[in-house]
Amino acid sequence: MRRHLPFIITFTLLIIYNISYGQDHHEGEHHNFKHLRIAALLGHAFSPEAKTETSSFLLIPTLGLDIQYWFNHKWGVALKNDIEFAEYLVEDKTSNDGPLIERNYPFILALPVLFSPWDRTHFTFILGPGIEFSPQQNFVVFRVGAGSEFELGNHWDFSPELIYDLKNGHINVLTFALGVGKRF
Repeated sequence: MRRHLPFIITFTLLIIYNISYGQDHHEGEHHNFKHLRIAALLGHAFSPEAKTETSSFLLIPTLGLDIQYWFNHKWGVALKNDIEFAEYLVEDKTSNDGPLIERNYPFILALPVLFSPWDRTHFTFILGPGIEFSPQQNFVVFRVGAGSEFELGNHWDFSPELIYDLKNGHINVLTFALGVGKRF
């Protein structure tokens, strides 16, 4: 996964560049369209590779903060920040003996591209790279997911999302989160 990271980052930046110069603004919609969205999310993550001394099944509480910039109604980019509120162990499959690596309240910083393919819906696909920071060792993260926004009024929304993270090329994490967001 590490050797593919420069390709993933370059590909993501090329998509952002193409989107920013290929914007389609419909007449009259440009004034009402809010480009910036900030959301707070509360969720739970599950990783079959995560364990503690007493349990091999963990639901890890997460707290997230998303800052999104939408170029138009279909394309955007996000800064997704998540913290996992747990201390657990994962097996290091990069070496033959597979030692355990401690994860202490890891923090994920991801920069995914957002794509909302259907008009008049707020269903969004999420795809992009990230980094997980933890005191013992940092992990490369590849993130893919989907979410939706349900408008509450005055540019506020309720947003469930399902995210799959592949950490360090071998650690699988599935997160379900509920959020509240505001468009500016």
